[in-house]
Amino acid sequence: MLPEESRRGVIREPLFEQEYEKLGFDAVCADEFTEGAEWILSRYPEFGTKVARKVWFLSVGPASENLNLYYTFDEHNVYFLSLQRASEEVE
Repeated sequence: MLPEESRRGVIREPLFEQEYEKLGFDAVCADEFTEGAEWILSRYPEFGTKVARKVWFLSVGPASENLNLYYTFDEHNVYFLSLQRASEEVE
């Protein structure tokens, strides 16, 4: 277990909050997948996949939902930037 001081805070940016609300999940389900993401990313922010210089993503939620959480981080915080459904088209 990591010491408490080595955990980053989690900040949900306004765009993330808007997209989160628009998806319309029931509160219990939504809390489960966002709390899971908060737990892992506050401890191991590089757990996701880097997609740009300072932007990462992590697939979250029920597999049937295909949701991607986009985030960035610094030494003190993880910032949830966006929550998007993944494209079903894979080439």
